[in-house]
Amino acid sequence: MNRWLILPVLVPFLTAVLLALLNGHPRVERALNLISCVGLSVYAFWLLGHVDQNGIQAMVIGGWYAPWGIAFVADRLAAIMLCLSMSVGTLVLVYSFFTAEPRQERYFFHPLFQVLLLGVNWSFITGDLFNLFVAYEVMLIGSYGLMMVGASKPQVRQTLKYIAINGIGSTLFVVGCGLVYATLGTLNMADIALRSSQLEGAPAALVTAVSMLLMVVFALKAAAFPLFFWLPDSYPIVPAGVNGYFAGLLTKVGVYSLLRLFVLCFRQPGAELVLEVLLVLAGFTMLFGVLGALCQWEIRKILSWHIISQVGYMVMGIGLAAGGADVAQAAVAATIFYVVHHIVVKSSLFLIGGIAGRVSGSQQLEQMGGVVELAPGVAALFLVSAFSLAGLPPFSGFFAKFVLIRAGLADGAFVIVFVSLVTSFLTLYSMSKIWSYAFWRSPGRATAEGRYRAMMVPTTVLVVFTVGMGVVAEPFLRLANDAARDLVDPRAYQAAVLLPVPAAEATLSAREVLRP
Repeated sequence: MNRWLILPVLVPFLTAVLLALLNGHPRVERALNLISCVGLSVYAFWLLGHVDQNGIQAMVIGGWYAPWGIAFVADRLAAIMLCLSMSVGTLVLVYSFFTAEPRQERYFFHPLFQVLLLGVNWSFITGDLFNLFVAYEVMLIGSYGLMMVGASKPQVRQTLKYIAINGIGSTLFVVGCGLVYATLGTLNMADIALRSSQLEGAPAALVTAVSMLLMVVFALKAAAFPLFFWLPDSYPIVPAGVNGYFAGLLTKVGVYSLLRLFVLCFRQPGAELVLEVLLVLAGFTMLFGVLGALCQWEIRKILSWHIISQVGYMVMGIGLAAGGADVAQAAVAATIFYVVHHIVVKSSLFLIGGIAGRVSGSQQLEQMGGVVELAPGVAALFLVSAFSLAGLPPFSGFFAKFVLIRAGLADGAFVIVFVSLVTSFLTLYSMSKIWSYAFWRSPGRATAEGRYRAMMVPTTVLVVFTVGMGVVAEPFLRLANDAARDLVDPRAYQAAVLLPVPAAEATLSAREVLRP
Protein backbone atom coordinates (compact mmCIF):
# COMPACT_ATOMS: atom_id res chain seq x y z
CA MET A 1 0.00 0.00 0.00
CA ASN A 2 2.84 2.40 0.85
CA ARG A 3 3.80 2.89 -2.78
CA TRP A 4 0.48 4.68 -3.34
CA LEU A 5 1.41 7.49 -0.94
CA ILE A 6 2.74 9.42 -3.91
CA LEU A 7 -0.76 9.74 -5.42
CA PRO A 8 -1.60 13.08 -3.71
CA VAL A 9 1.39 14.53 -5.55
CA LEU A 10 1.35 12.53 -8.77
CA VAL A 11 -2.35 12.92 -9.61
CA PRO A 12 -2.44 16.76 -9.46
CA PHE A 13 0.81 16.92 -11.44
CA LEU A 14 -0.49 14.73 -14.27
CA THR A 15 -3.87 16.46 -14.22
CA ALA A 16 -2.21 19.89 -14.47
CA VAL A 17 -0.23 18.76 -17.53
CA LEU A 18 -3.35 17.41 -19.24
CA LEU A 19 -5.35 20.53 -18.43
CA ALA A 20 -2.61 22.75 -19.84
CA LEU A 21 -2.75 20.77 -23.10
CA LEU A 22 -6.55 21.11 -23.14
CA ASN A 23 -6.55 24.87 -22.57
CA GLY A 24 -9.30 26.51 -24.62
CA HIS A 25 -11.80 23.68 -24.07
CA PRO A 26 -13.49 24.85 -20.85
CA ARG A 27 -16.11 22.11 -20.58
CA VAL A 28 -13.53 19.35 -20.92
CA GLU A 29 -11.22 21.15 -18.49
CA ARG A 30 -13.96 21.48 -15.89
CA ALA A 31 -14.91 17.82 -16.18
CA LEU A 32 -11.33 16.57 -15.92
CA ASN A 33 -10.52 18.91 -13.05
CA LEU A 34 -13.58 17.80 -11.11
CA ILE A 35 -12.98 14.07 -11.73
CA SER A 36 -9.40 14.39 -10.51
CA CYS A 37 -10.44 16.26 -7.36
CA VAL A 38 -13.27 13.89 -6.49
CA GLY A 39 -11.12 10.81 -7.05
CA LEU A 40 -8.27 12.12 -4.94
CA SER A 41 -10.72 13.20 -2.22
CA VAL A 42 -12.00 9.63 -1.99
CA TYR A 43 -8.42 8.36 -1.75
CA ALA A 44 -7.55 10.91 0.97
CA PHE A 45 -10.44 9.81 3.19
CA TRP A 46 -9.58 6.16 2.60
CA LEU A 47 -5.97 6.92 3.54
CA LEU A 48 -7.09 8.59 6.77
CA GLY A 49 -9.09 5.52 7.75
CA HIS A 50 -6.20 3.22 6.85
CA VAL A 51 -3.67 5.23 8.88
CA ASP A 52 -6.03 5.48 11.82
CA GLN A 53 -6.48 1.71 11.87
CA ASN A 54 -3.00 0.51 10.86
CA GLY A 55 -0.60 3.19 11.98
CA ILE A 56 1.77 5.56 10.20
CA GLN A 57 2.54 4.74 6.56
CA ALA A 58 5.80 5.72 4.86
CA MET A 59 7.64 5.22 1.60
CA VAL A 60 11.14 6.27 0.56
CA ILE A 61 11.88 6.75 -3.14
CA GLY A 62 15.05 7.35 -5.12
CA GLY A 63 16.74 4.01 -4.41
CA TRP A 64 17.99 5.00 -0.96
CA TYR A 65 17.09 4.20 2.60
CA ALA A 66 15.87 6.94 4.92
CA PRO A 67 17.13 9.42 5.94
CA TRP A 68 18.82 9.94 2.54
CA GLY A 69 15.95 8.95 0.28
CA ILE A 70 12.95 11.17 -0.49
CA ALA A 71 10.36 10.26 2.14
CA PHE A 72 6.59 10.47 1.89
CA VAL A 73 4.91 9.94 5.25
CA ALA A 74 1.22 9.75 6.16
CA ASP A 75 0.51 9.97 9.86
CA ARG A 76 -2.90 11.02 11.17
CA LEU A 77 -2.11 14.73 10.93
CA ALA A 78 -0.92 14.51 7.34
CA ALA A 79 -3.94 12.41 6.36
CA ILE A 80 -6.33 14.86 8.04
CA MET A 81 -4.79 17.76 6.16
CA LEU A 82 -4.94 15.87 2.85
CA CYS A 83 -8.66 15.25 3.42
CA LEU A 84 -9.21 18.95 4.06
CA SER A 85 -7.10 20.01 1.08
CA MET A 86 -8.96 17.82 -1.38
CA SER A 87 -12.50 18.11 -0.02
CA VAL A 88 -12.37 21.89 0.32
CA GLY A 89 -10.60 22.09 -3.03
CA THR A 90 -13.36 20.06 -4.68
CA LEU A 91 -16.13 22.23 -3.22
CA VAL A 92 -14.32 25.45 -4.14
CA LEU A 93 -13.85 24.15 -7.68
CA VAL A 94 -17.58 23.48 -8.03
CA TYR A 95 -18.28 26.99 -6.70
CA SER A 96 -15.83 28.49 -9.20
CA PHE A 97 -17.76 26.93 -12.11
CA PHE A 98 -20.36 29.66 -11.45
CA THR A 99 -17.93 32.51 -10.80
CA ALA A 100 -14.92 32.04 -13.09
CA GLU A 101 -15.07 34.25 -16.17
CA PRO A 102 -14.20 32.88 -19.64
CA ARG A 103 -11.15 35.16 -19.74
CA GLN A 104 -9.91 33.70 -16.45
CA GLU A 105 -10.31 30.16 -17.73
CA ARG A 106 -8.31 31.04 -20.85
CA TYR A 107 -5.51 32.22 -18.54
CA PHE A 108 -4.93 28.59 -17.46
CA PHE A 109 -7.19 28.77 -14.42
CA HIS A 110 -7.72 24.99 -14.27
CA PRO A 111 -4.06 23.87 -14.63
CA LEU A 112 -3.00 26.45 -12.04
CA PHE A 113 -5.64 25.18 -9.63
CA GLN A 114 -4.14 21.70 -9.86
CA VAL A 115 -0.63 23.09 -9.39
CA LEU A 116 -1.85 24.74 -6.20
CA LEU A 117 -3.31 21.44 -4.99
CA LEU A 118 -0.05 19.72 -5.88
CA GLY A 119 2.00 22.07 -3.72
CA VAL A 120 -0.39 21.97 -0.76
CA ASN A 121 -0.66 18.16 -0.79
CA TRP A 122 3.09 17.77 -1.14
CA SER A 123 3.63 20.04 1.86
CA PHE A 124 1.45 17.79 3.99
CA ILE A 125 2.83 14.41 2.99
CA THR A 126 6.55 15.06 2.69
CA GLY A 127 8.84 13.72 5.39
CA ASP A 128 11.84 15.79 4.37
CA LEU A 129 12.61 19.45 5.12
CA PHE A 130 14.11 20.25 1.73
CA ASN A 131 11.17 18.70 -0.09
CA LEU A 132 8.91 20.81 2.11
CA PHE A 133 10.75 23.81 0.65
CA VAL A 134 10.18 22.49 -2.89
CA ALA A 135 6.50 21.91 -2.11
CA TYR A 136 6.20 25.49 -0.87
CA GLU A 137 7.65 26.77 -4.13
CA VAL A 138 5.22 24.70 -6.21
CA MET A 139 2.33 25.94 -4.06
CA LEU A 140 3.47 29.53 -4.51
CA ILE A 141 3.72 29.14 -8.29
CA GLY A 142 0.10 28.01 -8.36
CA SER A 143 -0.98 30.84 -6.08
CA TYR A 144 0.91 33.46 -8.13
CA GLY A 145 -0.84 32.30 -11.29
CA LEU A 146 -4.31 32.19 -9.73
CA MET A 147 -3.88 35.68 -8.30
CA MET A 148 -3.01 36.94 -11.78
CA VAL A 149 -5.74 35.28 -13.90
CA GLY A 150 -7.56 38.13 -15.59
CA ALA A 151 -4.57 40.46 -15.07
CA SER A 152 -6.35 43.56 -13.79
CA LYS A 153 -4.22 46.38 -12.35
CA PRO A 154 -5.08 45.60 -8.69
CA GLN A 155 -4.23 41.94 -9.32
CA VAL A 156 -0.85 42.77 -10.86
CA ARG A 157 0.02 45.21 -8.05
CA GLN A 158 -0.88 42.86 -5.20
CA THR A 159 0.63 39.82 -6.89
CA LEU A 160 3.97 41.56 -7.29
CA LYS A 161 3.91 42.44 -3.59
CA TYR A 162 2.98 38.86 -2.75
CA ILE A 163 5.83 37.52 -4.92
CA ALA A 164 8.37 39.88 -3.32
CA ILE A 165 7.41 38.94 0.24
CA ASN A 166 7.38 35.22 -0.47
CA GLY A 167 10.66 35.50 -2.34
CA ILE A 168 12.27 36.73 0.86
CA GLY A 169 10.61 33.91 2.79
CA SER A 170 11.83 31.32 0.29
CA THR A 171 15.39 32.63 0.53
CA LEU A 172 15.33 32.35 4.31
CA PHE A 173 13.80 28.88 4.02
CA VAL A 174 16.56 27.47 1.82
CA VAL A 175 19.19 29.10 4.05
CA GLY A 176 17.52 27.47 7.04
CA CYS A 177 17.60 24.09 5.33
CA GLY A 178 21.33 24.50 4.71
CA LEU A 179 21.98 25.43 8.32
CA VAL A 180 19.95 22.49 9.63
CA TYR A 181 21.96 20.13 7.45
CA ALA A 182 25.21 21.76 8.53
CA THR A 183 24.36 21.35 12.23
CA LEU A 184 22.52 18.01 12.26
CA GLY A 185 23.72 16.32 9.09
CA THR A 186 20.19 15.44 7.97
CA LEU A 187 17.00 16.96 6.58
CA ASN A 188 14.73 13.97 7.16
CA MET A 189 12.15 14.96 9.76
CA ALA A 190 12.24 11.68 11.66
CA ASP A 191 16.03 11.81 11.72
CA ILE A 192 16.00 15.45 12.87
CA ALA A 193 13.82 14.41 15.82
CA LEU A 194 16.23 11.58 16.66
CA ARG A 195 19.47 13.53 16.35
CA SER A 196 18.28 16.75 17.98
CA SER A 197 17.09 14.85 21.05
CA GLN A 198 20.64 13.56 21.59
CA LEU A 199 22.24 17.02 21.69
CA GLU A 200 23.28 19.03 24.71
CA GLY A 201 25.28 22.14 25.48
CA ALA A 202 26.52 24.38 22.67
CA PRO A 203 25.35 22.12 19.78
CA ALA A 204 21.82 22.15 21.19
CA ALA A 205 21.89 25.95 21.49
CA LEU A 206 23.12 26.22 17.89
CA VAL A 207 20.24 24.08 16.61
CA THR A 208 17.80 26.20 18.62
CA ALA A 209 19.19 29.33 16.96
CA VAL A 210 18.85 27.75 13.53
CA SER A 211 15.29 26.70 14.30
CA MET A 212 14.44 30.33 15.11
CA LEU A 213 15.19 31.20 11.49
CA LEU A 214 12.73 28.54 10.32
CA MET A 215 10.21 29.88 12.83
CA VAL A 216 10.39 33.24 11.05
CA VAL A 217 9.82 31.53 7.68
CA PHE A 218 6.77 29.62 8.82
CA ALA A 219 5.37 32.57 10.77
CA LEU A 220 5.52 34.54 7.52
CA LYS A 221 3.70 31.76 5.66
CA ALA A 222 1.09 31.52 8.44
CA ALA A 223 0.64 35.33 8.59
CA ALA A 224 1.50 35.49 12.29
CA PHE A 225 2.53 38.72 14.05
CA PRO A 226 4.49 40.74 12.97
CA LEU A 227 4.68 39.16 9.51
CA PHE A 228 1.02 39.35 8.51
CA PHE A 229 1.10 42.63 6.57
CA TRP A 230 1.04 40.92 3.15
CA LEU A 231 -2.25 39.05 3.61
CA PRO A 232 -5.16 41.54 3.99
CA ASP A 233 -4.72 43.10 0.54
CA SER A 234 -3.69 39.89 -1.25
CA TYR A 235 -6.57 37.48 -0.69
CA PRO A 236 -9.43 39.84 -1.70
CA ILE A 237 -8.11 40.10 -5.28
CA VAL A 238 -8.05 36.29 -5.80
CA PRO A 239 -10.89 35.09 -8.09
CA ALA A 240 -14.17 34.53 -6.26
CA GLY A 241 -14.41 30.99 -4.94
CA VAL A 242 -10.71 30.26 -5.15
CA ASN A 243 -10.16 32.83 -2.41
CA GLY A 244 -12.07 30.37 -0.21
CA TYR A 245 -9.29 27.83 -0.75
CA PHE A 246 -6.60 30.46 -0.21
CA ALA A 247 -8.25 31.60 3.01
CA GLY A 248 -8.80 28.09 4.32
CA LEU A 249 -5.62 26.26 3.36
CA LEU A 250 -2.61 28.42 2.49
CA THR A 251 -1.91 29.97 5.89
CA LYS A 252 -2.62 26.57 7.49
CA VAL A 253 0.32 25.13 5.55
CA GLY A 254 2.46 27.48 7.61
CA VAL A 255 0.70 26.42 10.82
CA TYR A 256 1.14 22.77 9.84
CA SER A 257 4.86 23.35 9.29
CA LEU A 258 5.19 24.97 12.73
CA LEU A 259 3.45 21.95 14.25
CA ARG A 260 5.57 19.46 12.37
CA LEU A 261 8.93 21.11 12.99
CA PHE A 262 8.57 22.49 16.50
CA VAL A 263 6.54 19.72 18.10
CA LEU A 264 7.78 16.63 16.26
CA CYS A 265 11.27 17.46 15.02
CA PHE A 266 13.25 19.93 17.15
CA ARG A 267 13.60 18.23 20.54
CA GLN A 268 16.96 19.51 21.79
CA PRO A 269 17.33 21.08 25.25
CA GLY A 270 16.25 24.70 24.91
CA ALA A 271 13.71 24.00 22.14
CA GLU A 272 10.98 25.20 24.48
CA LEU A 273 12.37 28.74 24.04
CA VAL A 274 10.99 28.84 20.49
CA LEU A 275 7.60 27.65 21.72
CA GLU A 276 7.54 30.36 24.38
CA VAL A 277 8.28 32.97 21.71
CA LEU A 278 5.43 31.57 19.61
CA LEU A 279 3.08 31.87 22.58
CA VAL A 280 3.86 35.60 22.85
CA LEU A 281 3.44 36.08 19.10
CA ALA A 282 0.08 34.27 19.30
CA GLY A 283 -1.38 36.90 21.59
CA PHE A 284 -0.31 39.78 19.37
CA THR A 285 -1.54 37.93 16.27
CA MET A 286 -5.01 37.53 17.78
CA LEU A 287 -5.32 41.16 18.85
CA PHE A 288 -3.85 42.83 15.76
CA GLY A 289 -5.89 40.60 13.48
CA VAL A 290 -9.26 41.26 15.12
CA LEU A 291 -8.55 45.01 15.54
CA GLY A 292 -7.68 45.20 11.85
CA ALA A 293 -10.98 43.51 11.01
CA LEU A 294 -12.93 46.05 13.07
CA CYS A 295 -11.51 48.88 10.95
CA GLN A 296 -12.57 47.44 7.58
CA TRP A 297 -15.74 48.08 5.56
CA GLU A 298 -15.41 45.45 2.84
CA ILE A 299 -16.49 41.86 3.51
CA ARG A 300 -13.44 40.23 1.95
CA LYS A 301 -11.01 42.45 3.86
CA ILE A 302 -12.82 41.88 7.14
CA LEU A 303 -12.61 38.13 6.60
CA SER A 304 -8.96 38.39 5.55
CA TRP A 305 -8.05 40.16 8.80
CA HIS A 306 -9.93 37.48 10.72
CA ILE A 307 -7.67 34.86 9.12
CA ILE A 308 -4.81 36.55 10.95
CA SER A 309 -6.58 36.67 14.31
CA GLN A 310 -7.63 33.02 14.06
CA VAL A 311 -4.09 31.94 13.19
CA GLY A 312 -3.21 33.34 16.60
CA TYR A 313 -5.33 30.66 18.29
CA MET A 314 -3.51 27.91 16.39
CA VAL A 315 -0.09 29.36 17.21
CA MET A 316 -1.24 29.59 20.84
CA GLY A 317 -1.76 25.83 20.91
CA ILE A 318 1.70 25.24 19.47
CA GLY A 319 3.25 27.56 22.04
CA LEU A 320 1.51 25.75 24.90
CA ALA A 321 3.36 22.58 23.85
CA ALA A 322 6.27 23.90 25.94
CA GLY A 323 4.36 22.72 29.04
CA GLY A 324 4.42 19.21 30.47
CA ALA A 325 3.63 16.12 28.42
CA ASP A 326 -0.08 16.10 29.27
CA VAL A 327 -0.48 19.81 28.57
CA ALA A 328 1.50 19.48 25.34
CA GLN A 329 -0.70 16.70 24.00
CA ALA A 330 -3.90 18.53 24.97
CA ALA A 331 -2.67 21.77 23.40
CA VAL A 332 -1.55 20.12 20.17
CA ALA A 333 -4.83 18.20 19.94
CA ALA A 334 -6.70 21.49 20.41
CA THR A 335 -4.60 23.07 17.67
CA ILE A 336 -5.34 20.27 15.23
CA PHE A 337 -9.07 20.46 15.98
CA TYR A 338 -8.91 24.24 15.59
CA VAL A 339 -7.14 23.97 12.23
CA VAL A 340 -9.86 21.65 10.90
CA HIS A 341 -12.59 23.93 12.23
CA HIS A 342 -11.04 27.09 10.83
CA ILE A 343 -10.34 25.71 7.36
CA VAL A 344 -13.98 24.72 6.98
CA VAL A 345 -15.49 27.87 8.54
CA LYS A 346 -13.22 30.40 6.88
CA SER A 347 -13.65 28.79 3.46
CA SER A 348 -17.42 28.85 3.90
CA LEU A 349 -17.40 32.51 4.97
CA PHE A 350 -15.48 33.57 1.86
CA LEU A 351 -17.91 31.63 -0.32
CA ILE A 352 -20.86 33.21 1.52
CA GLY A 353 -19.27 36.63 1.09
CA GLY A 354 -19.06 36.02 -2.65
CA ILE A 355 -22.76 35.10 -2.81
CA ALA A 356 -23.76 38.11 -0.69
CA GLY A 357 -21.78 40.36 -3.00
CA ARG A 358 -23.55 38.92 -6.02
CA VAL A 359 -26.98 39.37 -4.38
CA SER A 360 -26.34 42.94 -3.22
CA GLY A 361 -24.18 44.05 -6.13
CA SER A 362 -21.23 45.12 -3.96
CA GLN A 363 -18.68 43.97 -1.38
CA GLN A 364 -18.70 47.35 0.42
CA LEU A 365 -20.83 47.23 3.56
CA GLU A 366 -22.20 50.77 3.12
CA GLN A 367 -23.53 49.83 -0.33
CA MET A 368 -25.05 46.52 0.72
CA GLY A 369 -28.28 45.59 2.49
CA GLY A 370 -31.37 43.44 2.38
CA VAL A 371 -29.67 40.10 1.80
CA VAL A 372 -31.79 38.53 4.55
CA GLU A 373 -34.93 39.42 2.56
CA LEU A 374 -33.64 38.65 -0.91
CA ALA A 375 -31.66 35.51 -0.01
CA PRO A 376 -32.69 34.18 3.43
CA GLY A 377 -30.81 30.93 2.89
CA VAL A 378 -27.57 32.84 2.44
CA ALA A 379 -28.27 34.79 5.61
CA ALA A 380 -28.83 31.57 7.56
CA LEU A 381 -25.54 30.12 6.31
CA PHE A 382 -23.73 33.31 7.33
CA LEU A 383 -25.18 33.26 10.83
CA VAL A 384 -24.05 29.69 11.44
CA SER A 385 -20.53 30.32 10.12
CA ALA A 386 -20.20 33.64 11.98
CA PHE A 387 -21.31 32.10 15.28
CA SER A 388 -18.87 29.24 14.77
CA LEU A 389 -16.00 31.62 14.00
CA ALA A 390 -16.76 33.59 17.16
CA GLY A 391 -16.88 30.39 19.23
CA LEU A 392 -20.53 30.15 20.20
CA PRO A 393 -22.07 26.77 21.07
CA PRO A 394 -23.04 24.31 19.69
CA PHE A 395 -20.78 24.91 16.67
CA SER A 396 -17.25 23.64 16.08
CA GLY A 397 -15.65 26.95 17.03
CA PHE A 398 -16.94 26.63 20.59
CA PHE A 399 -15.33 23.23 21.15
CA ALA A 400 -12.12 24.29 19.39
CA LYS A 401 -11.71 27.29 21.70
CA PHE A 402 -12.92 25.43 24.77
CA VAL A 403 -10.28 22.69 24.42
CA LEU A 404 -7.60 25.25 23.65
CA ILE A 405 -8.48 27.47 26.63
CA ARG A 406 -8.64 24.46 28.93
CA ALA A 407 -5.08 23.54 27.90
CA GLY A 408 -4.00 27.13 28.55
CA LEU A 409 -5.53 27.13 32.02
CA ALA A 410 -3.87 23.79 32.81
CA ASP A 411 -0.52 25.33 31.86
CA GLY A 412 -1.17 28.48 33.88
CA ALA A 413 -1.01 30.70 30.80
CA PHE A 414 -3.70 33.07 32.06
CA VAL A 415 -2.65 36.09 30.01
CA ILE A 416 -2.97 34.34 26.64
CA VAL A 417 -6.28 32.81 27.75
CA PHE A 418 -7.60 36.28 28.59
CA VAL A 419 -6.44 37.61 25.21
CA SER A 420 -8.16 34.72 23.43
CA LEU A 421 -11.46 35.45 25.22
CA VAL A 422 -11.29 39.16 24.38
CA THR A 423 -10.56 38.31 20.76
CA SER A 424 -13.62 36.04 20.64
CA PHE A 425 -15.91 38.85 21.81
CA LEU A 426 -14.40 41.28 19.31
CA THR A 427 -14.82 38.67 16.57
CA LEU A 428 -18.50 38.38 17.40
CA TYR A 429 -18.83 42.18 17.25
CA SER A 430 -17.10 42.26 13.85
CA MET A 431 -19.43 39.58 12.50
CA SER A 432 -22.43 41.50 13.83
CA LYS A 433 -21.27 44.53 11.81
CA ILE A 434 -21.41 42.49 8.62
CA TRP A 435 -24.83 41.17 9.61
CA SER A 436 -26.20 44.65 10.40
CA TYR A 437 -25.05 46.31 7.19
CA ALA A 438 -25.07 43.58 4.56
CA PHE A 439 -27.93 41.37 5.69
CA TRP A 440 -30.32 43.09 8.08
CA ARG A 441 -30.83 46.68 6.96
CA SER A 442 -33.13 47.69 4.08
CA PRO A 443 -32.05 46.74 0.54
CA GLY A 444 -29.86 49.24 -1.22
CA ARG A 445 -28.71 48.36 -4.73
CA ALA A 446 -29.57 44.67 -4.33
CA THR A 447 -30.01 42.62 -7.47
CA ALA A 448 -30.70 39.09 -6.16
CA GLU A 449 -29.29 37.34 -9.23
CA GLY A 450 -30.84 33.91 -9.51
CA ARG A 451 -27.60 32.20 -10.45
CA TYR A 452 -26.33 32.44 -6.88
CA ARG A 453 -28.52 29.47 -5.88
CA ALA A 454 -26.20 26.95 -7.51
CA MET A 455 -23.30 28.50 -5.58
CA MET A 456 -25.05 27.66 -2.33
CA VAL A 457 -24.64 23.89 -2.77
CA PRO A 458 -20.88 23.62 -2.02
CA THR A 459 -21.20 26.39 0.56
CA THR A 460 -23.95 24.52 2.40
CA VAL A 461 -21.81 21.37 2.54
CA LEU A 462 -19.08 23.29 4.38
CA VAL A 463 -21.54 24.88 6.81
CA VAL A 464 -23.18 21.53 7.56
CA PHE A 465 -19.75 20.11 8.35
CA THR A 466 -19.01 22.80 10.95
CA VAL A 467 -22.38 22.08 12.57
CA GLY A 468 -21.57 18.37 12.60
CA MET A 469 -18.17 19.00 14.18
CA GLY A 470 -19.96 20.77 17.01
CA VAL A 471 -22.95 18.48 17.50
CA VAL A 472 -20.91 15.28 17.19
CA ALA A 473 -17.52 16.51 18.40
CA GLU A 474 -16.28 13.35 20.13
CA PRO A 475 -14.92 11.42 17.09
CA PHE A 476 -13.19 14.55 15.78
CA LEU A 477 -11.62 15.24 19.17
CA ARG A 478 -10.54 11.60 19.48
CA LEU A 479 -8.84 11.73 16.07
CA ALA A 480 -7.17 15.05 16.93
CA ASN A 481 -5.91 13.60 20.21
CA ASP A 482 -4.45 10.54 18.47
CA ALA A 483 -2.79 12.78 15.88
CA ALA A 484 -1.34 14.91 18.69
CA ARG A 485 0.07 11.83 20.42
CA ASP A 486 1.96 10.92 17.21
CA LEU A 487 3.56 14.38 17.23
CA VAL A 488 4.36 14.69 20.93
CA ASP A 489 5.89 11.19 21.04
CA PRO A 490 7.85 10.72 17.77
CA ARG A 491 8.84 7.08 18.29
CA ALA A 492 6.11 5.66 16.06
CA TYR A 493 6.94 8.21 13.35
CA GLN A 494 10.64 7.36 13.54
CA ALA A 495 9.95 3.61 13.46
CA ALA A 496 7.83 3.98 10.32
CA VAL A 497 10.35 6.14 8.45
CA LEU A 498 13.80 5.12 9.67
CA LEU A 499 13.72 1.47 8.67
CA PRO A 500 16.61 -0.55 10.13
CA VAL A 501 19.37 -1.57 7.75
CA PRO A 502 19.32 -5.36 7.18
CA ALA A 503 21.92 -7.17 9.31
CA ALA A 504 23.48 -8.78 6.23
CA GLU A 505 24.52 -5.32 5.04
CA ALA A 506 26.03 -4.21 8.34
CA THR A 507 29.61 -4.97 7.25
CA LEU A 508 29.37 -3.21 3.88
CA SER A 509 30.92 0.13 3.15
CA ALA A 510 29.04 3.28 4.09
CA ARG A 511 28.10 3.93 0.47
CA GLU A 512 26.73 0.40 0.05
CA VAL A 513 24.85 0.44 3.34
CA LEU A 514 22.83 3.43 2.19
CA ARG A 515 21.53 1.64 -0.88
CA PRO A 516 18.73 -0.93 -0.67
